[in-house]
Amino acid sequence: MGLLSTGHPLSWKASQPYIREVKRKGIRQFIHVYCATKNRKDDCLRWGDEVEYTVLHVDKSRRKMSLSLRAPEILQELQKQEHSQPEGSSVEVLWRPEYANWMVEGTPGVPYRCFAGDLELVEQNMMLRRLEIFSVLEKNEIVLSITAFPLLGVGNFTSPTEPVLGPASLSLYVPDAAINPHPRFPTLTRNIRHRRGRKVDIRRPVYQDEKTDREFPVLPRCLAHQNGCSGGTNSHHSLTNSSTTDSEIEKEDMLDLEQLAKETTSDIYMDCMAFGMGCCCLQVTLQAKDMDESRYLYDQLAVFAPIMLALTGATPILKGYLLDTDSRWDIICGAVDDRTLEEMRHGPRKSRYDSIDLFVSSRKEMIPERYNDVEALLDEDSYRMLLENGVDERLAKHIAHLFIRDPLVIYEESMNAQDEHSTEHFENIQSTNWNTVRLKPPSLESNAGWRTEFRPMEVQFTDFENAAFAVFTVLVSRVIIAFDLNFYIPISLVDRNMKAAQCRDAVIQQKFYFRRNVFADNSHVPDRFKCACGRTHKPRFSSSVQECCLTACSSCSDCEPMTIDQIINGKSVDELHSNHNFAFPGLISLIRGYLDAIELPPESSVKIGNYLDFISAKAKGELLTTASWIRKFVCNHEAYRHDSVINELICYDLLKAIHDITSGKRIESELLGDFYQGNGECHEISAEMLQEMRTKVEKGPTLMASKDIFQRLHNLASLSDDALVEMEGRVSSNTEYS
Repeated sequence: MGLLSTGHPLSWKASQPYIREVKRKGIRQFIHVYCATKNRKDDCLRWGDEVEYTVLHVDKSRRKMSLSLRAPEILQELQKQEHSQPEGSSVEVLWRPEYANWMVEGTPGVPYRCFAGDLELVEQNMMLRRLEIFSVLEKNEIVLSITAFPLLGVGNFTSPTEPVLGPASLSLYVPDAAINPHPRFPTLTRNIRHRRGRKVDIRRPVYQDEKTDREFPVLPRCLAHQNGCSGGTNSHHSLTNSSTTDSEIEKEDMLDLEQLAKETTSDIYMDCMAFGMGCCCLQVTLQAKDMDESRYLYDQLAVFAPIMLALTGATPILKGYLLDTDSRWDIICGAVDDRTLEEMRHGPRKSRYDSIDLFVSSRKEMIPERYNDVEALLDEDSYRMLLENGVDERLAKHIAHLFIRDPLVIYEESMNAQDEHSTEHFENIQSTNWNTVRLKPPSLESNAGWRTEFRPMEVQFTDFENAAFAVFTVLVSRVIIAFDLNFYIPISLVDRNMKAAQCRDAVIQQKFYFRRNVFADNSHVPDRFKCACGRTHKPRFSSSVQECCLTACSSCSDCEPMTIDQIINGKSVDELHSNHNFAFPGLISLIRGYLDAIELPPESSVKIGNYLDFISAKAKGELLTTASWIRKFVCNHEAYRHDSVINELICYDLLKAIHDITSGKRIESELLGDFYQGNGECHEISAEMLQEMRTKVEKGPTLMASKDIFQRLHNLASLSDDALVEMEGRVSSNTEYS
């Protein structure tokens, strides 16, 4: 969740005199890093994933689940191992805070590298993360990897129960006590609201079932009843509770509660940052060999992002209603949209959380007048300073476009930071431009190189699913580099794809613009590639892949609407009867050709092949997306009244079913097929057992867990003997895939 500096954050009003100075220093800091690292070469592939988890309080007697607000306390326990390590040593898992007090984020303790064995360890590391969280939970708590809590903002949905209308968010639905107590988070919440001059306003369409209402009240009934709004006697801010005094409420914050009590909306209305930033996701960050490669990956993965957003869609419910959309994306866009009314009319055209506006690569395939076809505003002072200091035009435009945004949280202490010894001001802007992909310059504090962060994916129920999507993303990045693939389409079509990706059942109902011929050389497919190990590999493609190249380049059109099945699994030349028939190889066939060329060991081939088969089945619609499975579960529940409303009983049974899937008690073939049968129930783990499980192991050239840890995973998570043997076999695997 961005930059967690320490210090005293300024209110929006107090930060005004410093905004221009922060931007100026931020640009100088970027220029310093750029000049020091622009010629950095030959970094090897290092990558990692981030999984965000939701902690829930379970009341079995009442059949109710609520969001546990103990995440800060849980995080403190989880980080003890990391903080107790000698300097220079590492741990298997790193834990970090997130926006809401029900969220924790877990990452691998050491980045994965360019070895097949590392790909196979992803799922086991994710399992270890889940087991670590379980080890510090109370008996009445569980942890799930779900995108959004179904009853977020409905009644008393937190444990403990807290009052709404706090001074940071002024939300009618979500208490400020749900916001992480680090000063950055409430300040970010308040300053977004103050900058835009009003509360955030998020609207999402309701799924229209047989008995769904057409209008919904804005003011929660409990508040209206509590404050007598139905009688029409309340003043503007009479709903404010004891945590919000008159002096804390600025003029634009005054709430006309009499009017609110009368208002209805045809969409689901959400009024604070927590509805978006309280959603959980799955992210992957990839280190490239140099700046050029990282910029190219940034562009290509930006085109790929809507495809993965649709495939991982997992948010068909929020605020107690079935939605007519499947994704969290536009919810978060609205949750942090700090634009004023004037800016909404005249630009910027998007929230600071959205898809990218500019491709940045300097390669010949990127033709600005064709692909950067949507006007992107620039901070002119920043743009001029970047050009004057040797930053090329495309990268300068990218950075200057980020800097049209104001810094939202400025710390008093940071204004004295030395530009050359910090990137704090640059990261202040960079980390609050939340796009589908993020270009990350090298760090001054570590040996990390140029990186691309891939951000659109929604988190899935099981470690298997999250590992499959993370590994698939990494392999797509490898074939882009190995085969010099070209995904470029106009930015305007990427924007259209992002909208399509959020539609209900987008995987089977929508088409997405994608490039017809993805090979840089339009006449033939590549016959060799060189990987990081220095060896040259020869991929073995079927004749149909060459046919795809020839039929695609016979048209003058760069791109064509395709289904996700066609993009992932391929399209034969006679599949569609139209005037523009063409064949498309499919990303999985390219990945398989790539993996075949690097000659994976048999055990690696089986595991990764299973992931690819799973992704393929999802793309074909043979397996339900997470969103479709959730919607089907609700519609088939005995308590559902076909009115799009999710009550506490439906919510409880849904989350219990998800927990049973996660723990292996429940098999859902419609969601997971035969690809995953569960790892067995996660038993309670004592602190002593977990400490023994974390026994320090030697690390070779890859991130490899020892047989000792495999055995403990076997004991704690009921892994089968076959799975244990398979895991142990990875220790000796060192096939490079970069």
